[in-house]
This record gives sequence, C-alpha cells and structure tokens, in this order.
Amino acid sequence: MKSTTSLFLAALLLVPVAAMAGDDKAKLMDTDGDGKVSSAEHAAGAKTMFTQMDANSDGKVTAAEMDAAHAKKGAKAGTMKMTSAEKIKKIDTDGDGALSASEHDAGSAQMFTKMDADGDGFITAAEMKAGHDQMRSAKSGP
Repeated sequence: MKSTTSLFLAALLLVPVAAMAGDDKAKLMDTDGDGKVSSAEHAAGAKTMFTQMDANSDGKVTAAEMDAAHAKKGAKAGTMKMTSAEKIKKIDTDGDGALSASEHDAGSAQMFTKMDADGDGFITAAEMKAGHDQMRSAKSGP
C-alpha cells in the first residue's frame, strides 16, 4: 500500500519545480481572486495540467508526455528528484505505467488535502509554498 506522503509527493511533483513557485502558482489557481485556492480551483488547475500533458489526447499521460510537458515549462532534465516514470508509478493505481485522468485527479485531491495545513478547505500561498518546500526537501523514496 502506498503511503499518503508518497502519494502527496508524487502528485506535487507532477509539475516541474521551476513552474511551481508557491505565490505564483497560488495566484494562477486563485481564479476568483480571494487570495486563497479552493479545492474546486485546485481541481480545475489539475485538470488543465493533465490536459496539457496529454499530448495525444488519449486520456492517459505517459512518462514521455510528462517529460515533454516539463521541458516545455522550462524544467531541465536531471533537475527533478524523481523521473516522470517514478512519479507516475507512485500514483498509478492500475499499474499500467500511465496516468489516467481519474488517477491524476485523485493524486491532486490528496495533494490539496495535504497542503491545507489548517484544514479550512483552502490553500493559501504560504501553505502552497510550505508544500512545495517540503517536496523539494524530500527524498525520492517513500
């Protein structure tokens, strides 16, 4: 059974670190401009991210598609703690080596819950930054 921490870290790592500064990411996801990200806003952002990574629109994201999306966002190969295949494996519940939209959604929802440190149903820029800092300091193993 995969640990909650592993699931959180894998989900958080689906986007390159260079594209995920806490304040910037929070501002992008905060579509109503209230200064915090709701679970619905986070889910919508995750859905957009999945769609952007699914280059061939087959409803699955492969390691190659994830690598291409990371490269497009400016992440340099070798700068991530985990390979795309390792990230996928952490939340690939059916073991087919690719992420379905539902697997990605579940991982993103888990990430939201983990980052919502005060449990108020919203993520502030500070909570998002703390989550990203935790991800950057974590090792690739469980």
